Amino acid sequence: MNVELYIEEFVTLWNNSHTRFPELGEVISHEEKIKREEALEQFMKQTKREVSVTGKDVFGGSNLPLNTKQRVVGIFKHIFDFHDDEFSVFSGRGFTSVTKEFMNMARNFDPSVSMDDIFQACRNLWIINSLQILMDEPVRVGPAAFAYSMLYPYTDNYLDDVSVSKSEKISFSNRFSARLHGHNVLAVNNYEQKIFDLVSMIEIEWPRQNYPKVYESLVAIHDAQTRSIQLVSKDSTLTDNDLLSVCIAKGGTSVVADGYLIRGDMTVEQEWFCFGFGTLLQFIDDIQDVNEDCSGQLETIFTRGALSGKLEELTNRTLSFTHSVLEKINYCYRSSATPSVRGLMEKSVVSMLSEAVALNVQFFSPVYSSAFEQHSPFRYSFIRKRRNNSDPSRISLMKTIEGYIFGKEKAVVGIS
Repeated sequence: MNVELYIEEFVTLWNNSHTRFPELGEVISHEEKIKREEALEQFMKQTKREVSVTGKDVFGGSNLPLNTKQRVVGIFKHIFDFHDDEFSVFSGRGFTSVTKEFMNMARNFDPSVSMDDIFQACRNLWIINSLQILMDEPVRVGPAAFAYSMLYPYTDNYLDDVSVSKSEKISFSNRFSARLHGHNVLAVNNYEQKIFDLVSMIEIEWPRQNYPKVYESLVAIHDAQTRSIQLVSKDSTLTDNDLLSVCIAKGGTSVVADGYLIRGDMTVEQEWFCFGFGTLLQFIDDIQDVNEDCSGQLETIFTRGALSGKLEELTNRTLSFTHSVLEKINYCYRSSATPSVRGLMEKSVVSMLSEAVALNVQFFSPVYSSAFEQHSPFRYSFIRKRRNNSDPSRISLMKTIEGYIFGKEKAVVGIS
């Protein structure tokens, strides 16, 4: 994989993406938003009650009670406007049961791992599962998919942690690089040993001598993460193009690795799509995190845009870039489910960017924020409340899920 060539190509695609306000679909009235918010709140209350009181398997896929299935379908179809074919992509392929299996694997691997870290790792698992559908492979979580997904909370967060010195990160990065290249490396602590154990899981499923591209992709994402350490110091000598290149490399290589962990190999077209898809996801992540990054020591193309009043332009460009990548999906995958997966991806991108605008309104003009909010299924005030870490209903649901998944439902109390 020629990462530099991909960076050059996707920088060009980014620069050629338009900056006008995007087409976001139908306008949803204020009254309709309130109805959808009430429906979601009711669904959440019923879900928590079933898990904590009746013990029904809300996360077990095929074991869902009929009335619960009907409510789930209603939520996705009538609140989030999913079409039948889009909803069936994950509802009929075992996404929920695979997610539950993954969560149990995570806690068995490390009993101290937090639910926040598990959910972060699940995001990568869902990308792998989506690619499995595009490749006509069963939706599953194998040892390698589990291990690579768990590397995110173990390495990505560490490299982004502003409390860890640059020298410490470089020292760890060098040892981790040697391990990814197949060398025997002595871990300096238990935390690092867990990371090396995860690499061993990948080696068991995909032997190095038979699947070299798997390890080329893992080295590529590690090199991109190492390069991203440059962002921590807010080095003013970095140009906009430098920041953009770092972002593209980190995002693109991460999903290329996902693709190679499914079969051990991919076509050139599939590799291109994975790189582009990973890039657009990284753009969205950076927009979502712009407030936190501006408040800390992390600089991205989007924090620079936010501080210079250009975040609206960059957000519009992200949606245009997304369209350019996703419109080529049919050339990369021949699955009958490809159009439905594309529909899900497009709706997810719009939803994530709309949420990013809602949570970072201080960086957007009232006119721009209002224009985005018109197409949101919820009021932005409602979204901010739901995402507030101190919101009792959010904390309650997190405890409920954790209690059910890990067999502690009887210990969960105070569910409202």
